[in-house]
Amino acid sequence: MFLMRPQADIPIVTMSINDRMFDAAHHFELGKALAPLRDEDTLIITSGQATHNMYADWFPEGHPIEPWALEFQIWLDKTLSSASTQTYKERMDSAIAWKKAPNASIYHRTPDHFTTFVVAAGAGMEEDHPAAEKLNGGWGLGHMSFANYAWGVGQ
Repeated sequence: MFLMRPQADIPIVTMSINDRMFDAAHHFELGKALAPLRDEDTLIITSGQATHNMYADWFPEGHPIEPWALEFQIWLDKTLSSASTQTYKERMDSAIAWKKAPNASIYHRTPDHFTTFVVAAGAGMEEDHPAAEKLNGGWGLGHMSFANYAWGVGQ
C-alpha cells in the first residue's frame, strides 16, 4: 500500500477469505458488511486475478489472448463495469453465480483468486450506482487479465 499511497494516511485492515467454507453469496454479503467503511473514507481493496489458468503459464510473452479468457473478461465487464446497463440485481446475481460464467472451469480451477471480486462487488455496488469504473486492463501470457475495477470514483 505504501507504493500506492506513501502518505500512509488511509486506514487498512487485512483479512483473508475462505472460499472452502463459504459460498459466493456469503462473500457478497461480507462485502456488503464492509461497505459502510466507505462512508468513513476507508479504501476497500481486494486482490485476485480476473482470469488465469496456472497450468497454461508455459506460453511465451506475446502469445495471443486465449478465446476462453477473453470471453470471461467480457462477462466480467458486463457484470461489473459502467459499460454495462445491467441492474443492481442482475449484477449481484451474476457475481454470485460466477461459476456459471463462460469457461468457469478453465480460467479458475479453484475459486480463491476470484472470490475477492465477489467481496469487492458486495462492498462497492449500490442500488442506485451498481457499476464500477474499469480502471485499467491488459493481458499477460495470453490468459491473465489484469483488469481493475473501482466503485465510487466518479461520485
